[in-house]
Amino acid sequence: MKIACIHATTTAVAPIENAFREAAADVELLHLMDTGLLALMEEKGELTPDIIRRFSLLLNLAAESRVDCIQLTCSAFNNVTAVLQPLYSAKIFRSDEAMLDEALSYERIGLVSTVRETPIALLSYLKEKKPDVQVESLVEPGLIYLLFQGKKEEHDERVRKMVHQLDGKVDVIVLSQYSMEHLAEQLQPSVPLLAAPKASVRRCMAYLQQLSK
Repeated sequence: MKIACIHATTTAVAPIENAFREAAADVELLHLMDTGLLALMEEKGELTPDIIRRFSLLLNLAAESRVDCIQLTCSAFNNVTAVLQPLYSAKIFRSDEAMLDEALSYERIGLVSTVRETPIALLSYLKEKKPDVQVESLVEPGLIYLLFQGKKEEHDERVRKMVHQLDGKVDVIVLSQYSMEHLAEQLQPSVPLLAAPKASVRRCMAYLQQLSK
């Protein structure tokens, strides 16, 4: 089986690769990345035709490589799946859908994000699935850039503060970026703390196993 992982940041590569290696070591992973997408998204503030066309270049490469499915890893671009899925035979998985579906079993959901545009994509999915869901969102725009600058400890501490701020106010807390996955095992709030990579891999592999029957 071959799976394409579509990235907009370098920090998402290790979390999804580690999750796949842990769950399905025999899967062939194809990593495709455009690190200019995030800056463009931040500049425009939304998915524009130009961003969608640029994103589709990565999907085209995945399709030409004859992958069995495509896994996105950047939550800010998840809404592109609804626009582009009809153009590709390979299933495109949002970076967050498995995690968010798990979160939807709770009444009050807290979102922690380090990219300004991320809550837009997550909120639209949550509200579409469960219109009356209560969501409290905390976002620190640009915090993810601390990881690019090698300031992991500062990044992690500021994420911890956001988690602490939501703790007790919601029934579950969602770590929106793949780059926060390592904190899911370090932090111990009083409510469940969800991260996306492992949940995404489980859903992706379940789909492929069903496909092969």
